[in-house]
Amino acid sequence: MRQLSKFTSVFLLLAIALFTFIPAANAFCGFFVAKAEAKLHNSASRVVISHDGDRSVFLMANDFEGDVKDFARIVPIPVIPKREQIRIGSSEVVNQIDAFTAPRLAKYEDDPCQKEYMSYLSTGISLFAIFLVVYYIFSATSRFEQLLRSFLLAIIVAVLVALASPSYLNQVQTSTSRQDFGRAQVFVEDQFTVGEYDVTILSAEESASLSTWLRENGYTVPKEAEPMLQSYIQSGMKFFVVRVNLAEFQKQGGKFLRPIVLDYNSPEFMLPMRLGTLNAKNNQPQDLIVNIISPKGYAEVTNYRNVFIPTDAESFQNRVSGLELPESIQTSFNDFYNAMFQKEYEQEGRNAVFIEYEGRSTKCDPCVTPPLDEETMRSAGAFWDKPSMITRLHVRYTKDKFPEDLRFRIAPFEEALKKIPSNKLFLSIAGFQGRYVIRSAKNTFCSSGIPYWSLGDKAKENLSRLTS
Repeated sequence: MRQLSKFTSVFLLLAIALFTFIPAANAFCGFFVAKAEAKLHNSASRVVISHDGDRSVFLMANDFEGDVKDFARIVPIPVIPKREQIRIGSSEVVNQIDAFTAPRLAKYEDDPCQKEYMSYLSTGISLFAIFLVVYYIFSATSRFEQLLRSFLLAIIVAVLVALASPSYLNQVQTSTSRQDFGRAQVFVEDQFTVGEYDVTILSAEESASLSTWLRENGYTVPKEAEPMLQSYIQSGMKFFVVRVNLAEFQKQGGKFLRPIVLDYNSPEFMLPMRLGTLNAKNNQPQDLIVNIISPKGYAEVTNYRNVFIPTDAESFQNRVSGLELPESIQTSFNDFYNAMFQKEYEQEGRNAVFIEYEGRSTKCDPCVTPPLDEETMRSAGAFWDKPSMITRLHVRYTKDKFPEDLRFRIAPFEEALKKIPSNKLFLSIAGFQGRYVIRSAKNTFCSSGIPYWSLGDKAKENLSRLTS
């Protein structure tokens, strides 16, 4: 019984030591505080594009403010779409995807000393347990018993050392046939109503005639639009022209304009944006947020520079990176982000396209909204049965700085990952996100708390560096 009691005491202490050393499962323990609102950018437009092969599905949100009777949109497109390829989309889906990929502010509430104090306690218990085992070995009555117990001790010590090693792994429609308007050399390829919109598909031989046709049909077209229209005509583009049908708008409730979905096949993977500069007030910059969804990789622009926005990919729970920001920006995150983005915009020569998010639709850290489910992705235009990847591109543009429309390509997943700087890559989502961190700590009176002592001054320096 005395031997059994001795065994029981020793191995009970060892079990306590072992379980004390087993590291806790790491997860994202901070919480999402705020996101950068696209609607707060100057004259911001939002587009969601689902693309695979030669097929593109555009979900275009309307940022129009004013009397709906004045709303009109002219979009150059490479092909003449069929009626079934044009439909009404969901504003909720646009908002959900925009929120999911938006730059975000996260907060960590740390207790850096708790883990250290527990480590001291577990170390003490373990040393005491080892002492008892050693004592037990040398109180053995035979040489064989000593060797056997020494062998067991070596195994136990090796396990304890392995477990004690620190781990930093974290975490209604009207039919018309093609109409030739003779002198104008403008052709109405199709004309119909969908939802609250009257849609006309046009082709033309020269811009003056197209401008004349548009004005005669009630569209406001400035004279400076003609050179742009001519360049589109010369490149073989058609024109998707839409305005509000007031009667249908009232039937829908008359509250807001819903997004339009345009679905077509073409080897041209591009987004016409130059005509939008004609709506700018006093040639002020406009903002365009483009979320591109693909099953094969992340998107990039081929005719402008792709630039990753500054981010903090190094801060995690109880791990100070030195990149944290003052807690005060929790109430003014949009002001902070706009100031930071403006600095980057000016510094990068004003002709860069900024990447704000590259990641999977099912993962995020921290999550601004729940991961995007299959129904949401289908509503956004995804026409495949595979996991999706999303790229969020932010363009601040003027007519002189962006003389060309945006042209895209999908970079294969492995190729795209190599382009993400290592200090901006999130291993948890195998991608990139604009993320900024604020941090508070309950107790810093220990060696693990030392990095927190100068955190306030460092956070102010980071804010100044990012926003000037």
